[in-house]
Amino acid sequence: MGAKKTLPTLAHLHLTGMNPRVEKAFDFAQETTKQLITLATAVIALTITFLTDVAKDASAGTALWLQAAWVFYLVSIAFGIFTLMALTGTLGDLDADGPPSINARNILMLAKGQVFCFFAAVALTLVFGFKAV
Repeated sequence: MGAKKTLPTLAHLHLTGMNPRVEKAFDFAQETTKQLITLATAVIALTITFLTDVAKDASAGTALWLQAAWVFYLVSIAFGIFTLMALTGTLGDLDADGPPSINARNILMLAKGQVFCFFAAVALTLVFGFKAV
């Protein structure tokens, strides 16, 4: 029977020689990802809450801009969750050839997707706001 692998904790990685700058980079990447998830969720909640006040005189076509923004916010949230999972998986990969990096391809692709979708959603929200007023 093979030995059971356990995932290392950040404290364990620090004790086993993981570079403190790499640890900090993972912490910052995690916090940035969580902040974008929180902001996207908050914007969706606020726009839904105040939709009747903001869009009462808006045309049906104008509402499509906000609906498209919501889709991009939701996709951004999904990318954020997947980014957090990739960060965790990269730290927990005991078979990796080198030290863990936030520049790993799996992390970068997901993080870039999250940021792109978030800013696209913000732009669509602004277009809706200008058209609705």
